[in-house]
Amino acid sequence: MAAIDLHADIEILAAPADVAAVMFDPAREPEWMSAVSQVEVVDPALQPGARVRRTGTMLGRPVAWTSEVEAVHFPHVLTLRVSGGPFTGVLAYQIQRSGGGSHVRIQTRGDVPELGLLPAAVVEGPMRAALQANLARLKALVEAPATRPA
Repeated sequence: MAAIDLHADIEILAAPADVAAVMFDPAREPEWMSAVSQVEVVDPALQPGARVRRTGTMLGRPVAWTSEVEAVHFPHVLTLRVSGGPFTGVLAYQIQRSGGGSHVRIQTRGDVPELGLLPAAVVEGPMRAALQANLARLKALVEAPATRPA
């Protein structure tokens, strides 16, 4: 089984609470996470133990997985335990105030059971690129000017 430990970082010109309002909201994930097409919130509160089921595609294949909140400290930390899909492990979102806004990091640690005995290096490059692309979409979404009623 391939074990991975990857992270991606980006600077977003917004306060941590504004970033977390999008990043920590599972209903908004299809807007910025390429692998997520549908979200089913099982436990609506953002607290330890809350679960969310997701469906989407990875490498052109349909996938489904569940996450459970391990820790949350709004607006700085959200740690999720991921199971039941092509990846099992921990997904951590970290948001820290920085000069012009927020330093945002996604870190993923765990196993990719579907790879069997293949080395982690086979999946690390594409996964790192996907994490970075997700953060770029999050940045565009959060930094977009809000539409105001006329």
